[in-house]
Amino acid sequence: MTTMAPPAEQAWLLRLGELRFRVFSGAPVVEVSPAQWGLDAHAVRQAAAGRRYRETPPGQAGFLRFEFAPGSFPPHFDRGPGTDTDRQRLGSLLGQEEQFWASTRRLRLSRADVGAVAAAAGMIVVAEVADPTDRLLLLRRSGLPDEELRPHTRQRITRAQVWAGVGGLFAACVVAAVVWVRLAHRALGPMLLISGATAVLLVTGVVMRVVAGRSPRLPWLDAPFHGGPQVAVPFPASLSTELLGEVASLYGYFYGGPFDTGRNGESFLFAKCRPGLVFGTPSETRPARPVFEPPAGSPDREQWLRNHLDGRDELWVSVRHAKLPPARIAEIAGAEGLSAVAHFADPTDLILLLRRPSAPPAAFRKFRMSFVGFLAPAAWVLLCFGGSAVTAAVTGNERLFAIGFYLTLLGVPPLLWVLRIFPRSARVGWLAKEFTGKHSVSFFTGQFDVSPELAGRIAGYHGYVFRSQTRTRAQGTLATFVRYR
Repeated sequence: MTTMAPPAEQAWLLRLGELRFRVFSGAPVVEVSPAQWGLDAHAVRQAAAGRRYRETPPGQAGFLRFEFAPGSFPPHFDRGPGTDTDRQRLGSLLGQEEQFWASTRRLRLSRADVGAVAAAAGMIVVAEVADPTDRLLLLRRSGLPDEELRPHTRQRITRAQVWAGVGGLFAACVVAAVVWVRLAHRALGPMLLISGATAVLLVTGVVMRVVAGRSPRLPWLDAPFHGGPQVAVPFPASLSTELLGEVASLYGYFYGGPFDTGRNGESFLFAKCRPGLVFGTPSETRPARPVFEPPAGSPDREQWLRNHLDGRDELWVSVRHAKLPPARIAEIAGAEGLSAVAHFADPTDLILLLRRPSAPPAAFRKFRMSFVGFLAPAAWVLLCFGGSAVTAAVTGNERLFAIGFYLTLLGVPPLLWVLRIFPRSARVGWLAKEFTGKHSVSFFTGQFDVSPELAGRIAGYHGYVFRSQTRTRAQGTLATFVRYR
């Protein structure tokens, strides 16, 4: 069951986070009015002490005054100079990066070493956060376009991908052992096979923990802070919550309480309350993004829309597919007793949700069209490869096995995108039905051929936020959304 902090507690936590990371940011002197912030004096004093500020006599009534005194608290992490090998390793890591979070603890380098290597690679230190456990430096390449701070980390192999691969290998070994026993009536070989697969599974768990704690790369650190209104961040594997809060504040996010989906474990919920660091020209002065231009429309498309509205209580319509202006779509829907209750737009399309006011709430659907992306290739493999293998074994004709093998290779790639052969409005409606009310949902976004921006907005309409994604060569991006309301 999804659990979150109540709205009032979330608002209190967000105010406290903004005070902690925005106000107590290293300024020499800070004066805070607890009443203006809606916080009690004890909470303000705790936030100040956590940021290495000590209280001094106030300068005016109703305010608390603090001065930055890092010498009165335990020193932040600082490592001595590193070796030439460590500096060369950092230089190679920065070779293809536009933006890089550097941990001095993991890199085994001092802050001066990191700055020197970054300068040699054409990068500068634009932000720095530290606590007694580590010091993180944000390196950014010179010449990047003017923009608000956002993740630039390239997608790499994730833990989920590793576990999925190892889990698939373990399952294949178990199946192979069962088949071995049934065919050969021997137990020793299958037992050794399963024992070896179990050992690989255990060793992988240990190695993953070691790599997560010592790898100099932090591709997961800022990836969640992509600009959405709310993000759920799992507990950091080897990073203190203080550092995570500081990194989130650089992107304009503040802690809003725990987030427990019941399936993926407890996470931190962060809400975007302010713009992040802005480099160069402020975002308000940049040219606006182009929006989708609706077509002029035609009578035959109007009849198509009427045919699809007939007898329906709800319909998702892609303006790009309907080839009608949004106002005309709303007019035709109104004549049929439906109205536009939501719209979602980006430069690629404009999506309208038409619904009858008297329509009952949508029923929970157990079957989702994204399952077709899994079932169609599996059915094709079973039909072609499995059928030819059985026929070849019975008849002794090896050519049949080869024919089935090549048919499988030729047929699986098109079947992975079987949903794309349907009209865009139908695909958008199926995408909306992916958000069934469960704690979290995952599906391959490429099957629906809808931009990530539109998918995120449709998810938000149903109370979901983007959590993570995994890229595969066969089926594209597997996106996971979690429910926050």
